[in-house]
Amino acid sequence: MRWFERFCLRHERFGLRRLTTVIALGQCLVACVALFVGPSALDLLIFRPAAFLAGEWWRLATFLFVPYSSAPLTMLLSAYFLFWLGRRLEMEWGAMKLTVYYFAGVLMSLLYSLLTGAPATTFFLNMSLFFALATLHPDQTLLLLFVLPVRFKYVALAEAAIFILWPLLRVPFTLSNLLPLAAVANYLLFFAPTLLKLVRRPLKTSRRTVEFTSEVRRAKERRGYIHKCAVCGITDTEAPDREFRYCSLCAGYKCYCSEHIFNHVHTKIQ
Repeated sequence: MRWFERFCLRHERFGLRRLTTVIALGQCLVACVALFVGPSALDLLIFRPAAFLAGEWWRLATFLFVPYSSAPLTMLLSAYFLFWLGRRLEMEWGAMKLTVYYFAGVLMSLLYSLLTGAPATTFFLNMSLFFALATLHPDQTLLLLFVLPVRFKYVALAEAAIFILWPLLRVPFTLSNLLPLAAVANYLLFFAPTLLKLVRRPLKTSRRTVEFTSEVRRAKERRGYIHKCAVCGITDTEAPDREFRYCSLCAGYKCYCSEHIFNHVHTKIQ
């Protein structure tokens, strides 16, 4: 996927900046209108295949702004979660890659809705953003209910179980039950190589891994550290509890600490 990374980096100006922020604010606005006008206002915005084929083309875009829940607290939490996820991914990926990723999910959701006749929803589509973030940073923590710290990977596994069980538990079973899987097809498309590597990873430590571990140990003995942030210069020896990551968008895969991995200027790939 290196060619795709280069394509997004070279065409960053075409990306829709703060895309998820606009969608989150739009959902809040639509929810406020629905409170005063009534739920009937949402019926004009939801993507329904029959209405779309009858000429109501605006539903292609307006369904993105339909909130998942009409309950004020649930709506605000889901809008904030969407804003937070999009902000994290845009800072790491850039606006162009996030735009392609999100609208790939939009396209797959709409196509599946047209094939099955079921209304399209953004709930499962927005969850695909969290799957992406959890794959990139599985060991970072999320404050569940703003109190309980849980690692991203465990939350993602719980959501994956819901996505799999959702079609099986709905009675009667129809093709429209598989909409959650279609909505996250963009995640499977983007992260297929990463997932295949995880599946094929050998149970025993390979000789190559042993050699790499030995080389890392020798490098630490020689330099005094393994990772060093390219922005602040702090090392893993000086801050053993701080997390260090390498940015795939920077030339040479530069290393950054947890404070700067989402807050640095990408060096261009020549």
